[in-house]
Amino acid sequence: MALSILWLILTLLGCLALLVLGCAYVMARMLLQPPRMSDGKAAWVLKRLSPGDLGLAFETLWFNIRDERGRPMRLAAWWIPHPNALGRCAMFIHGYADAKVGAIAWAPTFHSLGWNILAPDLRAHGESDGRFVTAGILEQHDINQVINQIRSQRPEETRQLVLFGISLGAAIATVTAIGRDDLAAVILDCPSGDESHAAMIQYNLLGMPGRLVQKLALRMAHWISGADFGSIRPIDLIARIPCPLMIIQSGDDVYVPPEDMAAIERAARSRPADKPTVYWRIDDATHLLGVAKDPEQYRQRIGQFLAQYCPVAGSTTVGG
Repeated sequence: MALSILWLILTLLGCLALLVLGCAYVMARMLLQPPRMSDGKAAWVLKRLSPGDLGLAFETLWFNIRDERGRPMRLAAWWIPHPNALGRCAMFIHGYADAKVGAIAWAPTFHSLGWNILAPDLRAHGESDGRFVTAGILEQHDINQVINQIRSQRPEETRQLVLFGISLGAAIATVTAIGRDDLAAVILDCPSGDESHAAMIQYNLLGMPGRLVQKLALRMAHWISGADFGSIRPIDLIARIPCPLMIIQSGDDVYVPPEDMAAIERAARSRPADKPTVYWRIDDATHLLGVAKDPEQYRQRIGQFLAQYCPVAGSTTVGG
């Protein structure tokens, strides 16, 4: 009898372990392969399909790059020109489970300031190739190749290049910027402090099982993709961005816990004087909705930052 009970207990424990492993595996795949922003989803959720729906002329571009193993990969992008940009270009880097069609919510702001805009789809998002999201570990190499290509193809239109990173895109912009010395500035809207924290919060918001299973899922995601989300920590990287930096933080952001928000502010304010930094916290704004709370103030703040650190020769105005 005792042996039978022991066998039953071991069987139940084995089944539980398999259930936990199976659940963690599904969670890992969900993290690495979020649903893509399709045209139908964009039309329903965002009420737009292209910059044309915002009244902006645009061109579709394709960038032929190489992935981490040297295999060919194509990234889709939109080019939104401004007739009086005078060589100024802002590159939008969208957030997790989003696409260029989501990032162009900020296009009217930058276009009104007189900037060209390049908005690519990240790997495994939108129309671009790629299997897995890696929180910036591999995306930084993709973005570097896109930057090099667009500057080679359109040198007169990209003399001053600014990275505008949105949520996960802010982490990608950060890790990309620390490896370059040719960027005019970086603007981050709602950066996380640590991408592993952001992944755990994403699991919590989706009602996924507890912390131990979530941590196991992150380990499995690392094993599947070769990408350690915990190695991308904007908190530690902000100080290393060599060019002028602006951070826009929503004060009521469920994706950034208070301790991370405080650490981001400390990191921004601790940057040396030779690395100009603007930190702007928008109280009561939720994740990425600072631009919607007061669009004109948002435009003016970005315009002031760009006018100060990315000036056009002979220009004294902020707008375009």
